[in-house]
Amino acid sequence: MKHDKPVIADTKDDVESCDILTLKPRSALPLTKDGAASCGILTEWDDERGYGFITPDDGSQKVFLHVKSLLPSARRPVQGEMFYYKLTTDDKGRPRAEEAFQEYMDERRRLPFHHSIIKGLSYFWPLAVIPFAVMTVKTNYKYGICLAFVVNSLLTILFYWEDKHLAQYKYWRIPEKCLHVWELLCGWPGALYAQQAFRHKRSKTSFMIVFWLCTAANILVCFLLFKYKLKF
Repeated sequence: MKHDKPVIADTKDDVESCDILTLKPRSALPLTKDGAASCGILTEWDDERGYGFITPDDGSQKVFLHVKSLLPSARRPVQGEMFYYKLTTDDKGRPRAEEAFQEYMDERRRLPFHHSIIKGLSYFWPLAVIPFAVMTVKTNYKYGICLAFVVNSLLTILFYWEDKHLAQYKYWRIPEKCLHVWELLCGWPGALYAQQAFRHKRSKTSFMIVFWLCTAANILVCFLLFKYKLKF
């Protein structure tokens, strides 16, 4: 039997872009060996690392949930939601959830158009070399590097702002590897500014380690280019 429930939107744009939540048919639930779907409340969730723990309804041991174990139709997890899942175990025999999803499915909270464009653009990191290539052809690589720093830093600021927005409104985020590639390709000054201005990512140690490695690598390459006056 199908039930409908209205979506609680976060913004005015969400009201215009949300579909209706529909309860997933019981026949489609992931089943355990005894023919029943496991369920419980997501009582712990680390949004940055993408994992947490479900407390089963039957009071048994907490079940580990990783973001990669969600069904494609599941929305981004929020602590306190009811989850259905297939109960499995890892290599050490600890309970783990697979094929997990929230009680209500198909929440299709589509991003407003301009946010979709910004998020999509972040995946096309080869665009980062265009300013360098164009200016190198027109003049020389030194001007190309300078232009790349300006353009790519501005784009990186935009991507950090977008990722902050996605995090606040519980949308799927821009992958960290995309942000790091833009930082590596002369966008790190913009990233450094955005981290402080938006208070975003700067407290995540693992992310910041990779950020500084990207920054150091970019500085080293630029230093070698200027030092040895390589010609293109």
